[in-house]
Amino acid sequence: MSTSTKENKEIAIKFFEALSSGSETYLDFYNDDSVIWTAGDNDIGGTRSKKEIIDFAQGILAAFPSGITFNITGMTAENERVAVEVSGDAIHASGQPYKNQYHFLLTIKNGKILELKEYMDTQLAAKILLGE
Repeated sequence: MSTSTKENKEIAIKFFEALSSGSETYLDFYNDDSVIWTAGDNDIGGTRSKKEIIDFAQGILAAFPSGITFNITGMTAENERVAVEVSGDAIHASGQPYKNQYHFLLTIKNGKILELKEYMDTQLAAKILLGE
């Protein structure tokens, strides 16, 4: 495994730890040119810049007063691309449990996530987060 691959896997692990912590330190993993794409043909899905993700993510995270725990269940990496399987565990503000399964594809260069693609159970997300 090349050094960059190993370092990028470590960055991905630290990113999900930061995301689980409930703090905004996960934003430090992006740069101003980062692009975040989420699957789904609803208000959750779409492409956002780092600037756009700040408000969006605050809204999502606020819906989970005790935070969301992201547990990495699998990871594969090659050079700047890191594929991460994650199980999420949270309780929504409504009291409903929220246990989603995710696949993230991160493109990491110079220690920053340039692109994040998020695949998940969009039906579950819409049901819990959007009440659809």
